[in-house]
Amino acid sequence: MLAIAAGARRTISIALLLVLVPFQSIDTRYASSSVLITYALAVVLLVTGGLRKRMLLSLSLIVLAYAISLALADKSMLMRNVLFMFQFFSCLVAFVLAYNYADLVEDERHVVSVLLAANVLAILYCILQLTVGPGERFIPFGIDEFKFNLNRHPGDPRLVGPFDNPGTTAGYFMLMSLVCAVEFMFSRGRRRLFVSLIAGFNLLGLVATANRAGFVALLALAPLLLFAYRAELGAKKVFQYSVTGVVALVIAATMAVAFTDFNIMFQRMERVTEMEGGVPATRQEGWPVAFAKIKENPWFGEGPYFWTREDAEDIDQAPYEYDEEGGLVSAYDHFPHSLYLYLLRTVGIVGLLAVIGFFLRAWTILYGALRYESTGYRAAIVRLGLFLIPAFLISQITLEFHRPNTMDYAQFVFALVGLLVGMSDRCRRAALAGDKSETPAAVHGPAAVIA
Repeated sequence: MLAIAAGARRTISIALLLVLVPFQSIDTRYASSSVLITYALAVVLLVTGGLRKRMLLSLSLIVLAYAISLALADKSMLMRNVLFMFQFFSCLVAFVLAYNYADLVEDERHVVSVLLAANVLAILYCILQLTVGPGERFIPFGIDEFKFNLNRHPGDPRLVGPFDNPGTTAGYFMLMSLVCAVEFMFSRGRRRLFVSLIAGFNLLGLVATANRAGFVALLALAPLLLFAYRAELGAKKVFQYSVTGVVALVIAATMAVAFTDFNIMFQRMERVTEMEGGVPATRQEGWPVAFAKIKENPWFGEGPYFWTREDAEDIDQAPYEYDEEGGLVSAYDHFPHSLYLYLLRTVGIVGLLAVIGFFLRAWTILYGALRYESTGYRAAIVRLGLFLIPAFLISQITLEFHRPNTMDYAQFVFALVGLLVGMSDRCRRAALAGDKSETPAAVHGPAAVIA
């Protein structure tokens, strides 16, 4: 990667990084290969050619919020907090790199092509996982060092994918299904066939994760997406795409249920989560603890990271420790399974506002770009971003996207936002380079585009 960064065009080296983000050739509790390569690539590109900056204020506010939380945190957690920040801040760097790629690449279709290339590799990874079944690892060529993530056990057969978590992998497939849906509208020939195949496998993978939140989010957003593009498609094609989407989902779900052991999605959909004291029964171990901890340090939290039960299990340490008399000495908390509770507990209200503010600021940039260009391929991808960002934020009600073991997904999310913001700037430049006498907003206002 360093050789490519020094000797090739910036767009090539950044594209390679973005394609490889979901796959960790080296993964430790300290950092992964993607984290290290992201930092190294950014440094090389700064030295050799410079990088364009975007949304520096929003990024700086995130860094500042985490730095303040670190300064006020328990010093016994200093090293773990610093390591977490080192990993998480690589996502901010990934945003800058992805923005530069989208801003500089000659053909804007390459922006989506990079996402599709990574998607193909993620699908292949999952197909290989499906072949070995629940509770097993796929080991390429029998070499243990190359082993894939461990599938969920037969009692809970759910596909974990390259992100090592069913919920995170489901979120990825949900977002990429929406990307494929829009790309399908604007593709022709072989590319269109290619995109349709990828979309089908995304649906299959989503069903295999048995993640209800991602599945329901996709079902809710798909009709809204078609409605938003009704001007380009027309009523006939909207109907045709709706039927095609339903058929593709039925085929993908049938394949997942009938031909794999990861077939419990619809069984889980039949079960209604019970509430206990206003808290879902599935979150009884995490949410009450999070509520209590948030009350102790509401503004800046207890520190960027906290020692969890998952950490103890990762290093083969008992999640509970007892003294010689059998009394409980310490216990490690579960993740709350909610980004918003996680942020409030770790970095407090200030940190929550900084992180969510970044995504809301990106959304407003995309929305504003439609004043300059509201039709065509570039505008279509920007408009897609107006759905992807809310879809991501909604899915995070039940999951944290930047756990240490899913930091590659966090990099993907920030890189995705960077690509979208880069496309929005291309819209502005294209409009400003054209006829400045016409006010684009007066012709195609954003309200008419996403009403």
